[in-house]
Amino acid sequence: MKTVAVIVNYNRADLTLGAVRSVLESESTGPVQVVVADNSEDADEAERLRQELPSSVSLLVNSRNIGFGRACNLAVERFPADQILLINPDARLLPGSLRRLQSTLSAEGRAGAVSPRIFWDSGLRFLLPSSYPGPLLEIQALLDSRGPQAHVNRFLSAVWRCHSIRIWRSRRPVRVKNLSGALVLLNAAAVQRCGGLFDPRFFLYFEDTDLFVRLRRAGYSLVVEPRAEAIHHYDQCAHENREWKRSFMLTSRQIFLEKHGGWRTAVTRRLMAHLKTPATQRPVVPDFMSPFKLEVPARLHPEWLFEWSPAATLIPSSARFGAGPWMDFPEACWDMLTPGRYFGRIGAPRAFARTSRLLSWVVQERVVS
Repeated sequence: MKTVAVIVNYNRADLTLGAVRSVLESESTGPVQVVVADNSEDADEAERLRQELPSSVSLLVNSRNIGFGRACNLAVERFPADQILLINPDARLLPGSLRRLQSTLSAEGRAGAVSPRIFWDSGLRFLLPSSYPGPLLEIQALLDSRGPQAHVNRFLSAVWRCHSIRIWRSRRPVRVKNLSGALVLLNAAAVQRCGGLFDPRFFLYFEDTDLFVRLRRAGYSLVVEPRAEAIHHYDQCAHENREWKRSFMLTSRQIFLEKHGGWRTAVTRRLMAHLKTPATQRPVVPDFMSPFKLEVPARLHPEWLFEWSPAATLIPSSARFGAGPWMDFPEACWDMLTPGRYFGRIGAPRAFARTSRLLSWVVQERVVS
């Protein structure tokens, strides 16, 4: 059983080299071929990779930035294997994870893809959110326009919290509606049967959501394996190109909706048109402007769950489980956030448990001296 591990580099050789090491140091049930596809359009970046990558790693240098999906497609075409591991430059496999993912993918029968339990930070404090199901994208803009206090959003936020807790706290493989292409092991045969790896129309973003929709429609399941763990320092690549990345996200989202949108969109628009629009709310002064410690209500000292997100609805959200009178958001984590506003809440780690009021904080642009 051969595995090909694909890492797409874009001007972050420092991160890519770390991701490569995490794969090479992982135990595996069979041979693993690591392939780095470089989209940097930078001769110095390519030369650094040539000099510092281990000799066992294959390097594909693209003359231009062909996009994440196409770079992955090219790597998989040149290095066919039974299983495909996709791992972002800012992600790291933890010991034992690769072997566990391989075993689960082989044992689950109709599993098309499996992902580990993924932490956001190196201290393993915060868990990344469950991946947003593709069908919800059809109504996301409509829901966002109504504000977090709209009854429909408060209800969906509570349902999403229940769903997320089930996945975060699972100790056995759990089937889900979507995964993230940032760190996932794929059944290569299933990928081929559902139409191939990535649709080349997606330059960046949503190519993975499209793949997982196709896998599920072809009868394959998507699985989170909590006994395998990894770290993904989310959104640490191309910080200086946030607007450029945002434009691709909007374009790819539209391509996804045109490809998969259907009757749900039309029905949802009609329903939302009849819902009462909430009154416009004044901007709330942020609770924090720097790394903080949050005092936990006494009733939650035995056990609490802190959720945070750039979305006021907290769909989706990252999570930290803990106990005691304080929840700290340390400087090391704060520094990984891109500038903008974030929202959080704390409550008991139970389905539909009462939570605190919505709090917020603002990360400002870093001043480069």
